[in-house]
Amino acid sequence: MLDCPSSNRLTPNDRVLFLDFDGVLHPDGVYRTRTGLELRAPGQLMMHAGILVEILKEFPQVKISLSTSWVRILGYRRARSALPPELQVLTVSSTWHSRMPKAPFEGYDMFSRYHQIRAAVTRAGLTNWIALDDDPFESWPDHDRRLIRTDPDLGLNSVPTQEELRFKLSVLMRT
Repeated sequence: MLDCPSSNRLTPNDRVLFLDFDGVLHPDGVYRTRTGLELRAPGQLMMHAGILVEILKEFPQVKISLSTSWVRILGYRRARSALPPELQVLTVSSTWHSRMPKAPFEGYDMFSRYHQIRAAVTRAGLTNWIALDDDPFESWPDHDRRLIRTDPDLGLNSVPTQEELRFKLSVLMRT
């Protein structure tokens, strides 16, 4: 049986990793089709998730909050279930919730990924967090160093990205 973080929701003292899927756990060529989500790039969905599993073994106190559009498209439970079990047990929340407007270009959709995460941070009162995202629109402000920006094609398969993630997680655990 997998160990689970002590709480299933975020509290102000938690150490949190905001996790995007596309461009992080697999290339950013994912499209919604009649049969589901399809990767139109070499590889398979979640092909780099094992890398994150291994890295997070070094930081067992870290909780995951999903900051991926998959939650809005599939719902929280289905998006979470796409992850390997080792990451599912660490995943306790998401930036998008079903009570938010579903119509495109309304509310949540108008905000950049950075602002979506900042809203979730404010709601939970978090001070110790980082984000793993390909940030294709470069919405992240230069002064905020909590983003680990992945290459949309390589995601976590990039060794420098893995090293940056380990470094920022170690700093997160010391704060």
